[in-house]
Amino acid sequence: MDSFDLFNIALDGYSALLCAMMGVHALIAARGRRDEVSRCFAGICLANAVMALGDITSWAPAPPLDQGQYALVMAGSFAYYVAVMPIYLFFTGYIVSYLERRTQLAPTVRRVAPPLLGALFVAYSICCVASLWNGMLFVVTPEAGYERGDLFWISQASVIALHLFNAVIILRHFGCLTAAERLGFASYLLLPMVANAVQVALFGVALLNAAITLALLIIFISIQSERKALLARREQELAEARADIMLSQIQPHFLYNTLTAIREMCLSDPAEAARMVTDFSAYLRENMASLTSRVPIPFERELRHARTYLALEQKRFGNRLRVEFDVRATAFSLPPLSLQALAENAVRHGVTKREEGGRVRVASAEEPDAFVVTVADDGVGFEPDAARLDGRLHVGIANVSARVKALCGGTLVVDSTPGAGTRATLRIPKGEGADGGAVGSAEGGAGGGSGCPW
Repeated sequence: MDSFDLFNIALDGYSALLCAMMGVHALIAARGRRDEVSRCFAGICLANAVMALGDITSWAPAPPLDQGQYALVMAGSFAYYVAVMPIYLFFTGYIVSYLERRTQLAPTVRRVAPPLLGALFVAYSICCVASLWNGMLFVVTPEAGYERGDLFWISQASVIALHLFNAVIILRHFGCLTAAERLGFASYLLLPMVANAVQVALFGVALLNAAITLALLIIFISIQSERKALLARREQELAEARADIMLSQIQPHFLYNTLTAIREMCLSDPAEAARMVTDFSAYLRENMASLTSRVPIPFERELRHARTYLALEQKRFGNRLRVEFDVRATAFSLPPLSLQALAENAVRHGVTKREEGGRVRVASAEEPDAFVVTVADDGVGFEPDAARLDGRLHVGIANVSARVKALCGGTLVVDSTPGAGTRATLRIPKGEGADGGAVGSAEGGAGGGSGCPW
């Protein structure tokens, strides 16, 4: 073993140690929240650590190999090759999850890419396993140690194809990124490719793992650390939002008016009064449960809460309040007390401000890229420009908008015309609020939803 082999071993060893430390740090940071970005970053780091440890066996022990050394080099070579594809697949997941916070990706990225990439991973893994017997990608013999197989180019072609796919996604959304993010992603696109080209041309130089580690370190410093600070700020904002909504939901006038209505109903219709008590109890119970929720809840649960609230208000206002539901989609999630808050706003500031009352209509629908919830009323309406200056009256709407953006990456748009009514429209992107994919991360839409094209 010469000094150059020792240098390669040291380079791979330090790369594995540094990647393992960054990977564990990312996993700890993602603990307790649905943070796919940090988990994918951890996957890249840990896969590269495995790859670097496997690469060490290419330099030590030196041939000829005894039986134990032969098994060690064979295991290390297999680990090296089998870890290559997960590195780039995790990076694909990293950039897709990261960019989804900023803009709407093309539907094909979510619909077509996963099965194709999955098929590529399975095929490549089969080649790695087959190489243990036929040596198609790599060969290990007691006499010569590790050598590249006749079909070594397959491993390189697979990696290059996946790397180019990642490059296309990043370049198509390059304008959505900050300078620090561009540096991090560019380093991961360029450094491994340059190192891999040198390593293919000059066997004996262990540059690939070191280049990936350097790129990951740049991403860790320029993106992950800044993102962790952003998450902390978002957590603080969400905590403040939960405090605001708790205060906004404890409304004495609503409690007093409802209890007064129940008291009067006890004299005229005891059975109906009993039903109102049941509805009021359910309303309060759901309010308290929702205030402690840190993640989106199923739409059906929030819809049930809104129905309970509107039923109580109908008991109070009678024919002055008419309610309609047109629910055509339910398989998604949204922040707690969002639909109920919009319904309450329609009743308090819309319909009941008119002497003759009016109608509140709640609807949900599914679009190709999002779920849409609307709450419309034909009440008094308001002047949008003037509403921006009214911090107290519309604090509930601002609260809902902030939580929908932070928890679901969605938007809330309120349109109103004085004398004609108000329409509030919630849009929940399918990658965020659909069942099985609701995001509880506090990162939300940092970057403001720049709407960059695919």
